[in-house]
Amino acid sequence: MFVKKYIYLLTIALSFLIVACSETEEIKETIIKKEIPKKISILFITQAHCPSCDKLEETMKLEKPAQLITKYFDKKVIYLGESLPTNLPTPNGTPTVYFLGYKDELLIQPMIGEKDEATIMMFLEDALLEYKTLYNIDLTLNKGDNNETNETNSSI
Repeated sequence: MFVKKYIYLLTIALSFLIVACSETEEIKETIIKKEIPKKISILFITQAHCPSCDKLEETMKLEKPAQLITKYFDKKVIYLGESLPTNLPTPNGTPTVYFLGYKDELLIQPMIGEKDEATIMMFLEDALLEYKTLYNIDLTLNKGDNNETNETNSSI
């Protein structure tokens, strides 16, 4: 009889412990999701008198890349030699572009050197996909301007 009561109380205690632990994890995930930036950070490393840097900057201002950058990215330009977040690899020349997420986490490999429009678009889309994969947040849906989604929803 005593053993049955002991097992019953132990079962109840374990149940409460499991519920408490799972709620703590959910709260922790909620706090982290609130801290995750609403845009991906672009860290553009440049230097004075760098023709490749100027060309990459011009290409990033073309219509398609500029639209994505404006909607989903925060761009910061720093000069070679200035301090970088500690977790980033040292740039191997300029231009170097880092795509950063939560707490300056590197989302994809840095984009190094001058690139054409198609390559820049590929890097931007890869960064958006990696952000979605890591944080389970699709920035393109959150902005409410994803044409494909809007068209699908309006036709239903």
